[in-house]
Amino acid sequence: MKINCASSKPIKINDKKLEGISSFVYLGSTVSVNGGTEEDIKVRINKAQVAFNLLKKIWNSHVISSRTKLRIFNSNVKSFLLYGSEKHKVI
Repeated sequence: MKINCASSKPIKINDKKLEGISSFVYLGSTVSVNGGTEEDIKVRINKAQVAFNLLKKIWNSHVISSRTKLRIFNSNVKSFLLYGSEKHKVI
């Protein structure tokens, strides 16, 4: 990926042209060619929505206290928003 590069020439290593990409994930954040954060934010929000929806039974439970639900939310939903990591798993 080239960011803010004036040259449009392809990058070559040992006379082999490298494939260009428009985005990649680095340390849980999406890095895009335009340098913006919109794509990263959209991905994180989507992951948090999925995590929230997977826990629907917990949110609707009358047996689980609000304090416990908040702790589950903070550890399972907020972590996707703040860190965006693929390695987080919903309990």
